[in-house]
Amino acid sequence: MKKALIIVQNKNSTTKKFGEEIANFLLNRGLSAELIPINGFEPQKLEDADYLLLGGWRNDSLFSLKRPDNEWVSLVKKLPALDGVKTALFTTYKFFSGGMFRSMKRYLRRKTEDLDFVFKSRDGSLSISDKIALNDFIK
Repeated sequence: MKKALIIVQNKNSTTKKFGEEIANFLLNRGLSAELIPINGFEPQKLEDADYLLLGGWRNDSLFSLKRPDNEWVSLVKKLPALDGVKTALFTTYKFFSGGMFRSMKRYLRRKTEDLDFVFKSRDGSLSISDKIALNDFIK
């Protein structure tokens, strides 16, 4: 059985809900899916993981460029190389997701080159297009 890790920051109930929605969707597709709070992640969990979905939280004011907060950046720095672990990013937003994914990718560029899948939600729910993209992600 394929295994997915979904790492989420619990600073925002919408982001946590989005992580839960992703985990439930993957479970319903027959994967083993584990939702892990960012402060509970241990790198050895990646040893048998096929997929990593990494949620981020923005660190700036509403209208400035978005970037992940220090807790997220610290986690990424501790990650081993993600060779063989297909990786996606997700975030939630109120008005604009802005450059959040561009910023997240910049921090992850030394860990993996394969970051084609990103998911965002305004209200923490998976849209039909998200579900289609997640199906493509787990192929």
